[in-house]
Amino acid sequence: MNRRALEAICQTFAPGSEGVADAVLAAANKHLGPAERRQLSLLLGTFGRGFPLLSPARREAALRAWCDSRIPQRRAVFVALKQAALSFAYMRSESSWARERWEAIGYPGPTGTPADPPPRRIEPLRVERDLELDCDVCVVGSGAGGGVAAAVLAGAGLDVVVLEAGGYWSERDFDGAEDPGYDRLYLAGAAAATDDRGIGLIAGACLGGGTVVNYTTSFRAPDDILEEWAGHGFPSDELGGSLDAVCERIGVNTEHNEPSRRDELLASGLRSLRWHVEETPRNVLGCEQGRLCGSCGLGCPLGAKQSTLVTWLVDAQAAGARIVVDARAQRILVDAGEARGAVARSNGHDLHVRSRAVVVAAGALGTPPLLLRSGIRNENVGRWLRLHPGTPVLGVFDEEVRPWEGTLQALYSDQHRDLEDGYGVKYETVPVLPGFAAAALPWRSAAQHAALMDELAQTTNVGVLLRDRGSGRVTLGRDGSTRIRYRLSDDDLGRVRTGVDGAAQILEAAGARKILSGHSRVVSYEPGRRGDRAGFLRDSDAAGWGPGRCGFFSFHPLGSCRMGASPTNSAANPDGESWEARNLVVADGSTFPTASGVNPMVTIEAIAHLNAGKLAARLN
Repeated sequence: MNRRALEAICQTFAPGSEGVADAVLAAANKHLGPAERRQLSLLLGTFGRGFPLLSPARREAALRAWCDSRIPQRRAVFVALKQAALSFAYMRSESSWARERWEAIGYPGPTGTPADPPPRRIEPLRVERDLELDCDVCVVGSGAGGGVAAAVLAGAGLDVVVLEAGGYWSERDFDGAEDPGYDRLYLAGAAAATDDRGIGLIAGACLGGGTVVNYTTSFRAPDDILEEWAGHGFPSDELGGSLDAVCERIGVNTEHNEPSRRDELLASGLRSLRWHVEETPRNVLGCEQGRLCGSCGLGCPLGAKQSTLVTWLVDAQAAGARIVVDARAQRILVDAGEARGAVARSNGHDLHVRSRAVVVAAGALGTPPLLLRSGIRNENVGRWLRLHPGTPVLGVFDEEVRPWEGTLQALYSDQHRDLEDGYGVKYETVPVLPGFAAAALPWRSAAQHAALMDELAQTTNVGVLLRDRGSGRVTLGRDGSTRIRYRLSDDDLGRVRTGVDGAAQILEAAGARKILSGHSRVVSYEPGRRGDRAGFLRDSDAAGWGPGRCGFFSFHPLGSCRMGASPTNSAANPDGESWEARNLVVADGSTFPTASGVNPMVTIEAIAHLNAGKLAARLN
């Protein structure tokens, strides 16, 4: 790859930063497939012909031209380069440039690991040679779906082997540092995205999966959503007991909800408007609710977050389950219409698991490719993908907010939950660390971006979380790689626009002196001084809402192997079993018939609890 061109690009985004190009290349070599690496090499070759020879001003103009291009592919390239360059520039603690910028911002740096972390709870099975294992059930995945399924099955006396593609990291590793936290814990180092880079895909990829990195928000599936799902053939009337069991095991409560300053500002705006505001149920016990909590998306160093890492997987191992990490399942073995095991690679070795049944819980982005590679051809595998796309609206205040600390999500609002036929938006606020902020903020020049970052300590966010009616698809590329296609529908975008307006109202009512959207161009106004909300929305429309125009993120991929009453409109039956292979059970967020409209972890765990219980009864 043309390192000289990449160095010039990184220096244009963040002048004076050091080591960024090497960090980007290392991440690309680790997380990109061969085809994607070839594309990057060709792209850098194009830039390499003349870009490094341009003056800084002309380099900036060239990058802005790609940002504003009418060609979606050019905008996608700009988004990828901008996010990579700026996140690595701001998050690497070994960089003197980053530490200087942290000081200017007021960010104190990573929290570090606790002085006396609890001992590791899990003892994974090490694979040091080609290995064959026999068991009753092979579980692929260890997050909200796989972790629960493993515990239920092992607790029923079945011999269980868990395959987790990611590594095992525990409290002693959770130091609050974005680098290497994203690399260790997140899918593609937190750089995954839809095929047009229009929506960033934030998903866990470690032992414990998304439950290790999520924001502890623990909503049950709403009753009206369960009623809707029943119309698709989903066993909604059977889920209640599993929801109760899950909430008890992971300690869902509202007793650890000391509001961060972000939450206080959210509540202030909502109450001034007389809009709905309520405490967020959370799966925490002994939560610190202070500086440590702001970095909890990089793992809880206290073990307070009741992830599968400290609950269900511990239960599974105590009941005899064997857990294998760094073990990527390549295909499910199906013989005579029945699941018979899985083939995986672990630490460079072949791992062959023979079993009576297989539970697939690789998540809505990982389960469809695995099933397709295994010969499952139901047309609904990979279809109906929902993402709960979210976009931030930012408010800059005269006071210090310190958005990188405090309770993850203590409060929320459902004021606009039902804008049309049960579809709408939820308002939440999330902690933001410098690397993530740098990647998300608009970049029009190095000076402009640095000025926005200088205000980070005074900045909060209101996330607009959409319950999407439209859907996307997960497929396999010609080279076998995963492809994720998703386009926001026009009516979904209409609800996003309403949500952005609502978030601006909340921030204005809370006293923000400046309000910004999540667009690639700077779209902002200053209440009472420059512009107004109507102009803000007009400018947002002018900037555009499509890929590369407005920043969207998804923390909740769902629905790509949905359960239902018929193989014509679902990938699995009401027991979660594949229509094509007996005892091949899906038990993760891919089973959702439609978007839930709430943070889905508890519902995923309940579905896994229910489906695994039914499988255990059949096998026993």
